[in-house]
Amino acid sequence: MGWFSKVLLPGRLRAGPTALLPARPDQKTLLAVAQLADPEARADGDDIVAGGSRVQPPIELTGDILAKLGVPDEDRLWACRITAEGPLPVDFFDKSLAEGIAYRLGGWSICQGEPLDPAEDGGDLLVYLPAAPEPEEILPLLAGLLGPVEAVDAERWPEGELVDGVVHVPVRGGRVADVYAGDAFVLTVEEGRRIPPAARVRWPYLTEIAVARISPVTRTDETDETDETDAEDAASAETAPEPAPETVPEAAGGADGGAEDAADLVDEDEQVDEDEHVDEDAVREDDARADLLARAAVAVTLANELSGIAADSRGFQLAEPADVLPGRHA
Repeated sequence: MGWFSKVLLPGRLRAGPTALLPARPDQKTLLAVAQLADPEARADGDDIVAGGSRVQPPIELTGDILAKLGVPDEDRLWACRITAEGPLPVDFFDKSLAEGIAYRLGGWSICQGEPLDPAEDGGDLLVYLPAAPEPEEILPLLAGLLGPVEAVDAERWPEGELVDGVVHVPVRGGRVADVYAGDAFVLTVEEGRRIPPAARVRWPYLTEIAVARISPVTRTDETDETDETDAEDAASAETAPEPAPETVPEAAGGADGGAEDAADLVDEDEQVDEDEHVDEDAVREDDARADLLARAAVAVTLANELSGIAADSRGFQLAEPADVLPGRHA
C-alpha cells in the first residue's frame, strides 16, 4: 500500500460501512457469514459479493490508525470495508452487512464516522413469511410461545381479544396486519415488506413478503411503581434526621495507626461497592442474553411451523436460537 493510500485509508474506513474484527478471518469464514444474509453470496477473487455489496479482504490496522478511527484502546484490529456494487444497496444492506459480520465475529462496525458495538443492540427477532398468516393459523402456535396472560390490558389494547392466553389485536390498517401479545413477548405481523436477500432464494417469484417481529413486552406499570417507590424513599431521606458522626477508634499504636485502620475500612467499602457493581452488570448481561435466546427460540419455532425464515434484526438467518448470540462464528 502506497503512502498516499495510507493517508486516505482512515477517511475511507471511517466513512464505512466497515467491520473491525479482533482476528483476521479467512475468506471461507467471511463467505459463510455473508451467506447468512444472502445465500447467493459468492467469492470474487479476494472479495466477497453479497446483496449488491462487496466485502473487501481484511486489512491490518495498528494503534495510530485505530486512534484516528475513534478506537484508541485497541492495539490491532482487522478491517473489512463494504462497498456498493453499482447503485446503493436497497434498505442500507451494506450497513447491515457490516454490522452483521462484526456481530458474528466479535468486532465493531463503523459507518459515517461512528464506531458501534453491535452486541449492545440485539434488536427485534424476525420471521420472514410469504404472506401474513390468518389468526386461526397462528394463534394455536403462539399459545405456548409468548407467555400466557389471564386478562386483556384494556388501556394498552382497547381492541384486543383474549384467545387461549394470547391477546389478539386486529389492526388491518397501514402496514401492520395483526398484533399478538403475551406475558413476555409481543409479535407484530407487517405486510408489504420488500423481500430481503435472505428470502429471495426461497421465494424468487415474490416482490413483497410479510414479516413477524418479536419484541419484548414493555412493562410501564412496573416502571411507574418503581419510580413512585424511589420518590417516596427520596422524600423520607430528606425528612429523616441526620445521623451523628461516627468516631473511628484510635489504634493502640497512636494517631497514625488509627488513620491506617480508617483507610483500610474505606478501601474495604470501595471494594464491596465495586463487587456489587460488577455483580449487577453480570446479572444484567445474563438477563439480556436469556431474553435474546428466548425470543430467538420463538422466531425459529414459528419459522419451522409456518415454513418461514428466522432472522435477526439485520437480516441474517438463524438455524437455531444460539445463532443469535454475539461472536457466534468468532
